[in-house]
Amino acid sequence: MNDRVGKIDMGILGVSLALLGCGIVLVYSSSFALADYRYGGSDFFLARQAVRSVAALLCFMIFVNIDYHFWARCGGVGYVLGVALLVIVLVLPGTEAVKGAKRWITVGSMRFQISEAARMLLIIFLARKLARAGKDTGRWDTVAKTLVTIGIMVALILMEPDFSTAMIVALVGLAMMFVAGARYAHLAMIVTLLVSVGCIGVLSAPYRLKRLVGFANFSEHKSDIGYQAYQAMIGLGNGGLFGKGLGQGEQKYFYLPEPHTDFAFSILGEEIGFVGLVVVLGLFGFLIYRGVRVALRAPDMTGRLMAFGFTFALAIYVVLHASVNTGLVPTTGVPMPFLSYGGMNLVFTMCAVGILLNISSQVQPRIARREASPARGRASRPVKRGHGRRR
Repeated sequence: MNDRVGKIDMGILGVSLALLGCGIVLVYSSSFALADYRYGGSDFFLARQAVRSVAALLCFMIFVNIDYHFWARCGGVGYVLGVALLVIVLVLPGTEAVKGAKRWITVGSMRFQISEAARMLLIIFLARKLARAGKDTGRWDTVAKTLVTIGIMVALILMEPDFSTAMIVALVGLAMMFVAGARYAHLAMIVTLLVSVGCIGVLSAPYRLKRLVGFANFSEHKSDIGYQAYQAMIGLGNGGLFGKGLGQGEQKYFYLPEPHTDFAFSILGEEIGFVGLVVVLGLFGFLIYRGVRVALRAPDMTGRLMAFGFTFALAIYVVLHASVNTGLVPTTGVPMPFLSYGGMNLVFTMCAVGILLNISSQVQPRIARREASPARGRASRPVKRGHGRRR
């Protein structure tokens, strides 16, 4: 195993650690005003994020050193555990409800967002399930069973309620089905159904409908339902080309709600500017590219699906968070991986990176053999010289 760890994708490792460090800096820069006002100390969120970063690194070390096939074999048990935790957070008395949503279980001073764990467990389970299905993935009965598997978790997350996470989980599941070989006709039917359910979900909840109205006309509703989107745009505009400098942004001073979580991208843009944002997004783009590369070169279908699932989930979170902060989609509470304050998202992101690196460590020896094969082909050419002697 130590030899295998020496062959991991250093690009993924280096960028992940760089983003982790940037996240600690950004959390402090975006939260010190709120922390001082609410908790009497400017380093309140910084200290917690530092502890969570250490926990994330420890989890990362575990996952990078354990063969991903082990997690795949435990996928069934993990899926059942994820469903059970989602049920517990809904029905157990005393589970913590924040702003009307029951998404967290509190143990001592730690608070766990169950949907983050459920998303990771579902990806692992689907990778194993779809890989074992093989060519049968294109059959309708296999598609139906997979939809039930995904639908159970999505429905439980919707009941919390957590609409954005539920849709992300559904999209990741559908993308993995596509990579595994599901038919286009089946996927088109599913997407149509998903869009219908999404529209019903938006229209059935007044606060979601308000967000949609505020998104469509946020400049006209900048003092009420469009306030968050409007302030996020102001923050990005204030940053200009090169930004005001770390810690010098103004939107964190109670103009922009949740500056350290849902609007981390806006705060970052105000302080490091357009050029800085391009660099940060470039790092995410590189990380996603290398993740797809690992998926394409994985030694088996289980590894391919697992690597793709984690990479696709990361990409959705980055794109959606940035889109919310730039007014391209309605406001929703989606964290930016590595950069937003929050323990569970960070921990499970680093766990996913650990699995990606473990898969990559089993890819490289195979690539080396493939690259060496042309030389062996050239060495076999003396056979042609024998043919020449016969002439």
